[in-house]
Amino acid sequence: MFQTLIPLRMIQSDYSTLVIGLIQSCYYAGYILGAVVNRRLIDRIGQHRTFVAFSAAASILALAFGGAHSAWALGCIRLLTGVAFMGLYTSVESWLNGTVENSKRGQVFGLYAALGYLAIGSGQFLLNVGVDSPAQQFSIAAALFAAAVMPVTLMEGWPVRVRDENLERVPVRAWRESLRDMKNATPLAVPGCILAGFIYSSFYSMMPVYLERSGYSTHEIATFMGVALIGALLPQFPMGRLSDRIDRRRLVYWTAVTSAVLSVVLMCFDVREVTWCATLVYVAVTFTQYGLIVSHVQDRTEAHLRVAVSVMLLVLFSLGGMTGPTLASTTMMLVGPRGLFAFNAISCALLALSARHALTLAARNHAARTPYVK
Repeated sequence: MFQTLIPLRMIQSDYSTLVIGLIQSCYYAGYILGAVVNRRLIDRIGQHRTFVAFSAAASILALAFGGAHSAWALGCIRLLTGVAFMGLYTSVESWLNGTVENSKRGQVFGLYAALGYLAIGSGQFLLNVGVDSPAQQFSIAAALFAAAVMPVTLMEGWPVRVRDENLERVPVRAWRESLRDMKNATPLAVPGCILAGFIYSSFYSMMPVYLERSGYSTHEIATFMGVALIGALLPQFPMGRLSDRIDRRRLVYWTAVTSAVLSVVLMCFDVREVTWCATLVYVAVTFTQYGLIVSHVQDRTEAHLRVAVSVMLLVLFSLGGMTGPTLASTTMMLVGPRGLFAFNAISCALLALSARHALTLAARNHAARTPYVK
């Protein structure tokens, strides 16, 4: 609800498409800023207390967004929101990856993603509540952030904190080395996460703008986004289970190719029926990609580096997310609202090429290690 409410709030305030894109980019800049502090905070107080702290912060920021009017103020609040969400996602995902074995990682992460999309999709329909009072809508979002604290604080025995040896702190000087090692071990990690950031952020940030510019009402936008994002949960667990049996890089390649083709269809056919059907399939296919990439990287990560790698993956994703809305909004200004799909098509094609390159390198390395037998 909160993520879609923000661009709608800015559209109602008559901000240009480019300004909306820039403010939305501040969210992912906050992700990167959060990476500086969140890792150390998790090391010190654990994942569950970090989650509680940042849920409270998100609740406060939702109320602040409802009362702000200046573009600069909205940009600053969006930046701080990114810091808070970085803390939420890092605490949950590092705990999850630290307690699951490789053979089940795809299934578990797929189920986690499916639950997330169920919540995100259902939340879109709350946009129809309090339509005449934006402040009331932001208050609902703040209340939901506060409610997220309750299971963590009231349910006995959950979540189980990852053992201290699995939270071993990595020296600051090791960040560049860790990035280089991760790139060498998993060539898909860096381009894959950045391009996934492009694709995901452009949909969340600019799809409501495209719909509004194309004549959809607020009620229609809420229904469209809700149905699309609920549809995204359907393939999460099956795709995760399939990725435990098939090379995850190969699945990234084929999902990216499919997404690129669907983006071209959306760009060429400006018909509501086509937009509905193609977007539903696009979201269902595309929104499995980040989970596949994360699971692929975590398969090749040592246990005591789980938190550091989780943070680094989110930072790479955030670099793409910080740039994506700005590039997408610029394309929309140059080409028109359907420029969003042109941007998506290019991003998905680049992701497919990155996955193909990773598969080629893996095949070469395997051939080099395999002795010749006459």
